[in-house]
Amino acid sequence: MQRDSRTWAVGRTVALAAMALFGVALLVGTLREVAQADSRISALRDHGRRVPGGAVVSYACSTGRGASCSASSVMLSFRAGDGDDEYVREDELADSLYVPSGRPSEDDGLVRTTVVYDPADPANAQAAGALHRGVVDFVADRWFPIALGVVLTGVGAAALVIDRA
Repeated sequence: MQRDSRTWAVGRTVALAAMALFGVALLVGTLREVAQADSRISALRDHGRRVPGGAVVSYACSTGRGASCSASSVMLSFRAGDGDDEYVREDELADSLYVPSGRPSEDDGLVRTTVVYDPADPANAQAAGALHRGVVDFVADRWFPIALGVVLTGVGAAALVIDRA
């Protein structure tokens, strides 16, 4: 009987430690994504070149009872400083896309927008509206994994302390 209770205590300690470590890993990974997104936007703000362009917004729709559509990708079209036409898929920043608003033009189907790109790397481009986003916006986009990481870390660590007392 003594061995079973000791095994149970060790198993509980391992589970609580794993929960706390998973929470820390989730929190660190998510905050790293937020920092990278903010860094990328800051670099485009500081060194990017603004040019007129357009965007093609693709949507993915769910079917069924609660049918809804959301933007699944944004392709940016613009003319770079070297005169080449560029077609760049907008990267998600902290797991979210910036979707330019407006009606598509009847001429070419593009939503008119200003594009900001890195002259050294034209594939690094975003719609200008994305540059108004900051750390708070990225954290708000990733609120669930951040909250889950905090809860798992806090509950796991607190339970470990209580268990060891």
